[in-house]
Amino acid sequence: MGPSTEVTNRNSIPPPAVSSAPALAPAPGLRAVPAPEPREAPPASVAPRRTRESVRSVRFDAAYYYGRGLSARQLAEQLTDSWAARGVNVVYFYAYNRVYGARYTTHYPGNIMEDYGRQDLLGHMLRAAHARGIKVIAWFYGIQHKQAWDAHPDWRERTRDGADYRPDADSYFLCVRNPEVMGWWLGFLDDLLTHYPDLDGIDMAESQVDLWGDHACYCDHCRAQFAQERPHDEPGGPAWRSFRAAGLTQALLATTRFAHRRGLESHVTSTFTARRDGSLMPSREIRDATGFDLDALLASADRPDVIQAELIWQQWAAAYGDRKTFSPDWTYRAVREAKRMVGGRSALICHLEVTDFGSGSLDGRGLGLTVAAAMRGEPDGIDIYGAHLLERTEGATRYLQTAWLDLEH
Repeated sequence: MGPSTEVTNRNSIPPPAVSSAPALAPAPGLRAVPAPEPREAPPASVAPRRTRESVRSVRFDAAYYYGRGLSARQLAEQLTDSWAARGVNVVYFYAYNRVYGARYTTHYPGNIMEDYGRQDLLGHMLRAAHARGIKVIAWFYGIQHKQAWDAHPDWRERTRDGADYRPDADSYFLCVRNPEVMGWWLGFLDDLLTHYPDLDGIDMAESQVDLWGDHACYCDHCRAQFAQERPHDEPGGPAWRSFRAAGLTQALLATTRFAHRRGLESHVTSTFTARRDGSLMPSREIRDATGFDLDALLASADRPDVIQAELIWQQWAAAYGDRKTFSPDWTYRAVREAKRMVGGRSALICHLEVTDFGSGSLDGRGLGLTVAAAMRGEPDGIDIYGAHLLERTEGATRYLQTAWLDLEH
């Protein structure tokens, strides 16, 4: 997803520009919470609410809607009306900003709330969206949380020399091999789903151990577990890269199991990195560079219901300085490759953006051409980042609606 009130780095060379936002009040004290047991196992006949119809979704980040003079209820009503008119049937609601807090009511240890959280924007959004036949998926940026990171230095990812892993000012990576982290994380999800049982699913976006390279994680937990499992190997080599990826895979699968026990969909969104020639890097290369292992995730019986592939031609046009290889038409090729990589093991949604990434403005016509190219690849749906950019881009709604008509034929 494009830059928001926080930095969103991608698997790209060079990385995107940094954005920033004003700081909020410091977080309260935080204590570790053990992983919750399921309150009540659902009947065997209850299955996750899997996506059946073609998805026409937008990403919603409340940070862009402050200052409009609208209450949370008014904002939810206004936006869901506009989304329904555009043909949207799913909204990805950025539920907890990893830096600035929740957009929902929460008293979970360590959580803080933005103003829209204190107004319970998520509750209003669920009621308004469901009344219009729109699903709501709670979206998170991996297992990152500034307040937990501040309160528990021993939960942080570490570099080889023992320093905190801080690739940018707004990254707060927690080590998923630390059992206290995973206990706290599952409690975090339990708090959300207990208070918002009408959610339709959870999306884990851009989950990585390292933005790109061998910088993390070398914390005491990772070193000790690696030494036990691979006593004859050194951290930083091929065995270590496989080891760190396995930890992230298990964390994502634990999140998927938690969602499925509640009858919710589990979604995972990830950048599908392009090479200079326009082809997509295979799962193994991405695994070794970031710790995200698509193949291992999809090989599990607990695999997510949906994989969202970020296939953003303008990102790679900017990274490689090549608008010939990377244009709206590239999206068709990328969707076909992504489908082969996923192999039907999960539904594939193509994530596109209005963001220009420094490669030039993407106007309404450009968006329409991009969506049309993606649709020729026959994904299970299209997701657009973001709702606020659609409002600001001239002609975007008209072109998008025309392209989306193909989803129904």
